[in-house]
Amino acid sequence: MSAPDYKANSKAITQEIAVVKNKLTEFLEENNQRKTPERYAILEEIYKIDEHFDIDFLYKLFKEKQFRVSKATLYNTLELLLEAGLVRKHQFGKIQAFYEKSYFNKNHDHIIILDDFQIIEFCDPRIEQIKKDFEEAMDIEIESHTLYLYARKKK
Repeated sequence: MSAPDYKANSKAITQEIAVVKNKLTEFLEENNQRKTPERYAILEEIYKIDEHFDIDFLYKLFKEKQFRVSKATLYNTLELLLEAGLVRKHQFGKIQAFYEKSYFNKNHDHIIILDDFQIIEFCDPRIEQIKKDFEEAMDIEIESHTLYLYARKKK
């Protein structure tokens, strides 16, 4: 996994981080959870990353910044952020879980290139139309969906 690709617009990042920190505070207060500096630091770093990441990547990032945080704290905080709707978890096949920030992200799907484990995000309006067709035909309301396409490069 490569180094994080930080957004060029630091003002937008700062504004996004302020919003998600407020959302985290609301969630923690509603659920009688502690507001620890580690939780906020982890959230802030996640919202600076523009790609999918795993626990090892996040752990290494904090180690490089000389911010002491255990893998257990990372796992526990990610579970809390999942519950708060601030992070999304992906299980691409049998490999370990990957995460991405989710609060400002539009719904999208993924193509996983198995040769080099490249993750490509895409959004196709035809998928939304298929969802609408299913909802109408089956008299249901689809709350969310996940689509992973696994591919290999043509030789």
